[in-house]
Amino acid sequence: MNQVEIPDIPVTFKGFHQSYDYPSLGALRKMAFESSINGLGGAFLKVGRRRLVLPATLFALLKKKGSK
Repeated sequence: MNQVEIPDIPVTFKGFHQSYDYPSLGALRKMAFESSINGLGGAFLKVGRRRLVLPATLFALLKKKGSK
């Protein structure tokens, strides 16, 4: 299958939600809050007080987690 390359540029939660429909903003915040438990820690960055999302990493981790 030919997959579209997603640039792994950090974006804010609101910026992520404007570009992608899934996951919802609330679900994304919950994923970030529980990232140490759910194994998605590599997809979230904290720069100062701002939380950022790495879209390509997030989708790769979700795909890997879902395929088990």
